[in-house]
Amino acid sequence: MQKRVGFIAVVSVLAVLLALPSWGWQGRMAGMGDAAGLVADESDFLIHPAAIATGKGFNAYGHYRLTYEKTKNWEYSASVPAMDVIYPFTADGRLWKHEGQLGAALGLGPGRLGVFFDYTTANGKYTGTEVYEGFSGPGYENFELENKLDNFALKAIYGLPVGPVNVGAELGFAYVKEEQKNLMPTEMLVNYPWGAEDYPEYNLLPYMIPFDSKYWEANAKLSAAGKTGPVSYMFTLRGGLPFAADNEYVHSDLSAPASFFSAEGKVKGFNVAGDVWMRFAVSDNISLPFVVSAGFKKITRDGSGVSNYATTVEYEHEAKDVSLTVGGGAEMTPASGTRLAAGLYYNYLKSEQNVQFMESGVLSWYFDNYTDMLKTSEHRLTLRLLAEQELNSVVALRGGLSAFYGLAKRDYSYNADGNNFWFPPSPVSVSADGAHYGVNASLGASIKAGAVVLEPFINAGYAKFKTDGDGFTESMPTYVEVNKTNWLAGGGLSVKF
Repeated sequence: MQKRVGFIAVVSVLAVLLALPSWGWQGRMAGMGDAAGLVADESDFLIHPAAIATGKGFNAYGHYRLTYEKTKNWEYSASVPAMDVIYPFTADGRLWKHEGQLGAALGLGPGRLGVFFDYTTANGKYTGTEVYEGFSGPGYENFELENKLDNFALKAIYGLPVGPVNVGAELGFAYVKEEQKNLMPTEMLVNYPWGAEDYPEYNLLPYMIPFDSKYWEANAKLSAAGKTGPVSYMFTLRGGLPFAADNEYVHSDLSAPASFFSAEGKVKGFNVAGDVWMRFAVSDNISLPFVVSAGFKKITRDGSGVSNYATTVEYEHEAKDVSLTVGGGAEMTPASGTRLAAGLYYNYLKSEQNVQFMESGVLSWYFDNYTDMLKTSEHRLTLRLLAEQELNSVVALRGGLSAFYGLAKRDYSYNADGNNFWFPPSPVSVSADGAHYGVNASLGASIKAGAVVLEPFINAGYAKFKTDGDGFTESMPTYVEVNKTNWLAGGGLSVKF
């Protein structure tokens, strides 16, 4: 009897949903594997503000997405055969990420205005072990890694027609809190910075460089969209910079409390980028989309403070990121209510990080310079396939599949100097090559419930990173190997009315 009542209740809910009249927001794109630029969608104005000018009436939007990332076998191993020393680290962990958005768009004057509030939070925790094999025989270390993000953003988008062209702009402000932290409970170390002084067994910087930052960020976009013959286009320039920033690097060693320091400073930098989307209409049923996107971001964190030794500690951490995407594909509607699309894209990704620590006192000074920690680059090809089918005037189903393969390069180098070393520390410089590849699948739907459109979606994926290579510790050959496996799962819901 209970089963029968439950069945009737489920059928009744579905009947209500299917009896109510949809089209697309971010849930639609997520259900097709985030194929922005491959197929057209209303949410395109979040990338190209000029596209908001084509909307009509009042619309309200909501979006929530949850992503779970499981990291397995995150391994970093460095060995110096001439010294019979090996430093193998391995970690496992997980990251939870929540993304939410609320907003609305309406006509205002000759154009259309959109106001949106976005919130993103992420929390990653990883635990690992190290087996230090060398001069004193095997020793064992445990370590922990943490990274956190909270990003609150408010933005206003306005677009209007100017002759045959739509123009648009976006202005936004965000409050960002970011933290990265590493710990070695066995040695009671937090954010140890002096590994370049011949202490590689304590050096966790190849995993992540610690900081604790809070800052505001201003962002702006300028955009144009139009059509020339069979070719439609959207073009956007964007940029941003942090301000009103605070940054802190805290190091503690409970076995030597006098080494504690807190270096406080600022966050500086900027980011610039551009996006060009074009679509050539071959016929009423076939179009050829083309995408070019490029971006550059530079962030510098610094700080200074006094340790419990009464020494002055200064540090600076610089991160640069370059990205380029070029590609295109084909979109077709072979039958009414059926959409198929495929695209192939080339991505160039480059990231450089370096950090410097200087400690100076009355009789001594130390300088640890991690010149490439890390320096990475990748040449990647990504294939995207997607399909969308309208079952009736109420329900549409969709799915997407993407796969990528990249040639990856990763460099590590550091050195130390000072006037109070008995023996000069050994500089390290190694370069590793390998591959980064993965696959992701997504499923989604649109359900019209009266004036409301519901867009549930789910996705899952797998990625593998593997590099190895040679270099030197001073003049001694050194071998480095890095492995990392990620499993992804997630889903969410978008709402539009």
